[in-house]
Amino acid sequence: MTNEVEHFVHTYVKCQSTKSIYKKKFGLYKPIFILNKPWEGASMDFMTQFLEWNGMDTILVVVDCFFKLAKMVSMKNIMITFELAKLFYDMWV
Repeated sequence: MTNEVEHFVHTYVKCQSTKSIYKKKFGLYKPIFILNKPWEGASMDFMTQFLEWNGMDTILVVVDCFFKLAKMVSMKNIMITFELAKLFYDMWV
């Protein structure tokens, strides 16, 4: 009977797929950071390689994570840091 049980366990798909050694180990719990005020968390991304229109070929996307508010503005692909900071300031202030 031992051989039969062993053969059944080794050939039965459900037994093979639910073994604990095949499951991924769970990581540590990481709580979600809760924002308390606007601009504690913001993200900025560039969407590039668009067709040029009025000298602009890139879109700057800025998202305020507190309000879940996104603003987009077109810009040149090559822009120095000062111009980018001014564009960001003009978008939100």
